[in-house]
Amino acid sequence: MSSPLHPPKGPSPGFELISTTKYDPQLRDITWNTDANAGTPSPYLLLRYHHRRLLDAAEVHGWPLSPDFSTVRLKELCGEAAQRSAQSRTPEHSFRIRILLSFTGTVSVTATPIPSPSTRDPAALSLWLPSVSPTPPTPSSDWLILHLDTEPTSSSLFTRTKTTRREHYTAARDRFNIPPPPTSSPDEVLLFNEDGDITETSIRNVAFVRRSPPCWVTPPASSGCLPGVMRRWLLEKGRIIEADVGELRRDQVVDGEYVLTFNGVEGCRIGRVTIGA
Repeated sequence: MSSPLHPPKGPSPGFELISTTKYDPQLRDITWNTDANAGTPSPYLLLRYHHRRLLDAAEVHGWPLSPDFSTVRLKELCGEAAQRSAQSRTPEHSFRIRILLSFTGTVSVTATPIPSPSTRDPAALSLWLPSVSPTPPTPSSDWLILHLDTEPTSSSLFTRTKTTRREHYTAARDRFNIPPPPTSSPDEVLLFNEDGDITETSIRNVAFVRRSPPCWVTPPASSGCLPGVMRRWLLEKGRIIEADVGELRRDQVVDGEYVLTFNGVEGCRIGRVTIGA
């Protein structure tokens, strides 16, 4: 755990900031993950991006942070959590690493075992386009079923930053009887804001095939979506681009179309839209 040098005054806001990454020994062999970690091989998926995301969210909420909260310290805390959970498991096991940052600057990290990924490179699916190959290069059993929501999810600080205040996401999942995370489910809900613009899913960012020549297009930050760490990396590498205003509308989503989903644990995954089911 880490505490600020000068704890803030005033009442707690009643929520914490979250970032969730993955520990997977195979990530040490992924060149782009090494590059994203300043050239040092790392078993954590985009850990420096997670650290930056927490700092940015704290700034948005006006929270002070200790200078002690460095990438090095975060790596130490993640390592301690993984080691505690790995005592009865093989060294090659993968873990979901959940990082909580409180208003007082306290950082807590937990590690939960998860199945080893079927795809070695968590970003590989971002290179696939239906216009090149009509069928995704993963078994259909791995695809997400994306239910287009029936009600808008209003944009706010709590959609633009990842926090423990997640009632709006829970409500959207409840409309389709999807259990809360971290329970695994093939079902997800595709969200739109009060203006009818597609934003994200309840735990993933999204991109749709649009334009000519076809490419993956993701909702812009102005839609109120979460600026996720995998989204940031994909944008930086040109594997996805931000949509123009009005380019990704709820009423333009097509039943059965493929969607690229992504987050800081899974990397990229394919989903398929279902409307009215």
